[in-house]
Amino acid sequence: MTSFGQPFFMVRAAFAPLLPPFMSALEGIEVETSVDAASVVRLRFSLSRNFLGDWDPPVADFFRPLVPLTVSVSSGPPLPETLINGFVREVRQTGRGAASGTTAEVVAMDATATVMNLIEQPMPHPNMDPATIASVIFGRYGITPLPLPTPPTRTIADTTTIQRGTDARMLREMARALSYECYLQPDPITGLDAGHFHPPLTAVPPQGVLSVDFGTATNLVNFDVTYDTLSPTSAVSAEADPRSGVPIPAPAVAPLMPPEGLEPALFRVIPPRISRPTARDAANPAELLRQNQAIVDRSSRALRGSGTVDAVKYGRILRPGLPVLVRGAGRAYSGLWYVTTVTHSITTGAWTQSFSATRNALGLTGAEIFIDPLAAF
Repeated sequence: MTSFGQPFFMVRAAFAPLLPPFMSALEGIEVETSVDAASVVRLRFSLSRNFLGDWDPPVADFFRPLVPLTVSVSSGPPLPETLINGFVREVRQTGRGAASGTTAEVVAMDATATVMNLIEQPMPHPNMDPATIASVIFGRYGITPLPLPTPPTRTIADTTTIQRGTDARMLREMARALSYECYLQPDPITGLDAGHFHPPLTAVPPQGVLSVDFGTATNLVNFDVTYDTLSPTSAVSAEADPRSGVPIPAPAVAPLMPPEGLEPALFRVIPPRISRPTARDAANPAELLRQNQAIVDRSSRALRGSGTVDAVKYGRILRPGLPVLVRGAGRAYSGLWYVTTVTHSITTGAWTQSFSATRNALGLTGAEIFIDPLAAF
């Protein structure tokens, strides 16, 4: 365990604290967590020659394939929170000569990109909705499933879903069709992975308040916004009823997620943009409507923000998959944002959190409460 002022971090390899020779050679840690992709951790080590002419520490020998790797960090509470549970996937070495030195980088990724993505085999899932299938797959690896049940859309007798790829690929494909998120995130208390399979959790209470250009309360170093004005779209298509053969329209004209601002981005496009998706694999109109709704929900998140958080002043981990309040960014862009990616850069002298977030509306609703109850701790 290494401390730098109030914050401190801890690295465990093979379920044990990292050995002192490796901790001494550790130059920095980068952890990227996301709701759209596997979480990644990169450990950078400086290498030196030993009396045998080999490199110390022996990174390639110690970090063997699929060795478990855990990184935890804290900025005040006595117990650190786990950022990532991963498995070693790559070891890279860069030699720049005696003057510049030689470095090694160990790359580990969470279970969705490693142990859950190794074996391809057909697997039937009879009479199961996607949320149940996700629970079964997560359970195989001892991961606590956190799915949101999906409404039934098939009434025909044969409802067997056939899995033809790896477990991770199956989860991603189901999530993409539903506009769900599928990711792993360690529990803040136990540190064990939880498997998320649900729509974006935009309606839960915000995890904190980020302030940009706000005097002594500033904890957001910078905040950039990109607004793709023509991205939001409605989706309309038709599917033949399996019994009567009559085409039934499946229009999705508005996002199901509540607007995060005063003026929804989709309703600002006049005349409204309409997409007519084709070549879908829906079995009936209900499934087609669900797929069209996924297109609308995804496209409505037309605002994308990014920034860098002063982790010491914020005082805790910024988590993807949860909303956060931003103030000081102007009337149009202040308010509720949904965090999608957080990258932690950790050294013995600093800890920063760079994040990306999305939003489906502009302006303040008036219901925002820019008070962070955890700021005092």
